[in-house]
Amino acid sequence: MPLYGVYGSHTTETCPLNNRKTAETIVSFADSDIASIAQKYKINQGLGQYHSALEHTFLWIVDAEDPHLIERFCIDTGIASFNYVKIVPLITFNEGVIPLVKKIQNL
Repeated sequence: MPLYGVYGSHTTETCPLNNRKTAETIVSFADSDIASIAQKYKINQGLGQYHSALEHTFLWIVDAEDPHLIERFCIDTGIASFNYVKIVPLITFNEGVIPLVKKIQNL
């Protein structure tokens, strides 16, 4: 299960709270069958969506097969039309940090 963090941010001016075109894009996205659309981009599951409205940022955690397809999903759905988007591979603390510490410290 490859995990990716999809980090996004936008300006106050392009925020859906302040910009009608952006609001229409985000409402259309929310009203669509997101799970079905995501499957076309090999996004198997959304594990969490966290938003900070007044900071104009979001973090989505997804189980997906290909970060390039996540990128295409963000472009094709309009999410990237008003957001800076960064996609990064994720591992859990127990999968990444602990084994590395044990190896370095010979524990």
